[in-house]
Amino acid sequence: MTRGLDLSMYLRALPLYARNLGVLFPPLVVAFIAVGLSYFSGWFFAALSGAGGGLINLLVNVLYGFAFGVSVIFADDAWRHGRGSLTSAWGDARRKGVNILLAVIGFLFLVWIAHMIGGISGSAYIALALGALAIWAFIYAIPAAAIGGTPGSAALSASLQAARRQPLGTTILVLVSLAVWIALSYYAVQYLPFNDIGDEIAAALLRAIALGYIALVVARQYSDLAFRPYW
Repeated sequence: MTRGLDLSMYLRALPLYARNLGVLFPPLVVAFIAVGLSYFSGWFFAALSGAGGGLINLLVNVLYGFAFGVSVIFADDAWRHGRGSLTSAWGDARRKGVNILLAVIGFLFLVWIAHMIGGISGSAYIALALGALAIWAFIYAIPAAAIGGTPGSAALSASLQAARRQPLGTTILVLVSLAVWIALSYYAVQYLPFNDIGDEIAAALLRAIALGYIALVVARQYSDLAFRPYW
């Protein structure tokens, strides 16, 4: 088995997830913050006729990115020791906070640029393809800053190098991650049986569950590619 192409991890991540539900806690906190902001942003920006919605979305995305970094640290600990520690993960994330935030902002910016370039073509499919390509190239940026000890300014380059070392494994990782995210955060929410606020809370939980699983598989894949195997 080639290091960096461990397909069994996608199944082994499930029982590990069941033993380490704390991995979904950081994105869950952000998901609830996002729910609150969605209800109060109209009041906050009433004087601007709701023009602050884009700023709120950017803030939420950055918060999600940082929370994902915390979850990746937790996931790395869980893979190595069987159980992760939220206290330890949060403390580590605080120490690396600047680097994680730089990686998050760089990742979001480049994915946005890819979508924008694709949008100029007038084809939604090209925009999606370029966005997916950007995710493929920079999917390891946050793990590089969070668990790889890479400075935030170099995390994007480190991610691209890791992706190029194992293009097939990275492609599978991106496809699985996107499938889990779309299935839980887009399709599953359409069948929620609650009222408006109940749907929002349930959707927040589904998004956190998706990001928790993605954090587990991304952390494992990055560790293999960075030549820091778990065993």
